[in-house]
Amino acid sequence: MDTPILVGTLVVAVLLVYALADVLGRWMGLGALAWGDRADPKIALTFDDGPSEQTEAILELLQRYGCKATFFLTGQRAEQRPDLVEKIRAAGHQIEAHGYWHRPAVLMAPWTEWVHIRKSPGKLYRPPWGLHSPFTRLFARMLGKQVALWDLESQDWLDKPAEQLVERMMFYLKGGSVVLLHDGPARTLRVLELLLPKLVENGYRPVRMDDLTLKPLGPRQGLIRVNQGYEERYDRRVGNIKVGYRYNHILRLEIQPYPGPDLPEYPKGTPCAHIHFESARMAAMTPMQVLRAFRETFKETVKFLEEHPEVQFLFGYSYLGQGALALGFKTHPVPKAMELQSKITTAWFAWLYRGEISRHLFSAPAEVVYISRETILSKYGPLEARQ
Repeated sequence: MDTPILVGTLVVAVLLVYALADVLGRWMGLGALAWGDRADPKIALTFDDGPSEQTEAILELLQRYGCKATFFLTGQRAEQRPDLVEKIRAAGHQIEAHGYWHRPAVLMAPWTEWVHIRKSPGKLYRPPWGLHSPFTRLFARMLGKQVALWDLESQDWLDKPAEQLVERMMFYLKGGSVVLLHDGPARTLRVLELLLPKLVENGYRPVRMDDLTLKPLGPRQGLIRVNQGYEERYDRRVGNIKVGYRYNHILRLEIQPYPGPDLPEYPKGTPCAHIHFESARMAAMTPMQVLRAFRETFKETVKFLEEHPEVQFLFGYSYLGQGALALGFKTHPVPKAMELQSKITTAWFAWLYRGEISRHLFSAPAEVVYISRETILSKYGPLEARQ
């Protein structure tokens, strides 16, 4: 083989190895810690890049709301400000490693990355920007560190209003979430001022990462992590609306003309809202927790219906429709073609979020489950409205 061709082949091979390492390590997060128990109201707020001139203000805000957090410190900055490191530790927060320099792994030689990880003390290691080289996991393991990522980015580095950033965070926050924030941008302080009271109000409990039940992500969880970006793009495209922000609320609603089949009370085209479940959250709940979450979420749905008087009913497709009758739903058969599509979709999400495919998928028919606005208002509205 000619030397130029050989060199070109080697370059392409190296680039592919680096790209694969980043896809598996950062994008899918295989083997990393990224979230805890979805049925638990505990979440972890994590701050990268510090310490900084904003550190003391962050600590004051956390103390005001009785919240604990985890700080992934850059070794070089920590050496420059040992007083701030001690203040973080004295306040009871968790201190972990963000590398010695704030450099992406892909731009460091292997021996430099080794020093970068070794000189930053901590049990957990979060690579800057989450970027991986083919050596990142190996070096972290050899140095006794576990790679820790996140499942929700605050995007506090973007030039966007803090109100918009907080609204998005509350939309996608779940029990067990690990939230990525930064110790440095002035915008982070405003985000925290808005976010912390909302977390407390909605039943979340911000704790240190080591207070969460964390397990390394396997292949299924890696696919869930990959799916998060698609889910957010889909929500923007169809205009999904979150029904309540409490830690156990489980519905998002998409306002649309009813696509069919015709129901006894509602023909195709009737204004309605398509139910999208919070699958990750529901998969971690017991049946009783799901039932309680439905009832609490429907109380918030009353507000949604008052704000959208055009919506006549809520609907979804399910093969467990009989279980919804106790909540006030009705059921209706779906055509065979739709039933097959529904079962394939259900099988995929059942495996993705539960790791199993229920036998009910094959024995129970797929149905339209729907509930009228009148039923929701009378059954779940304020007590005085029900009398």
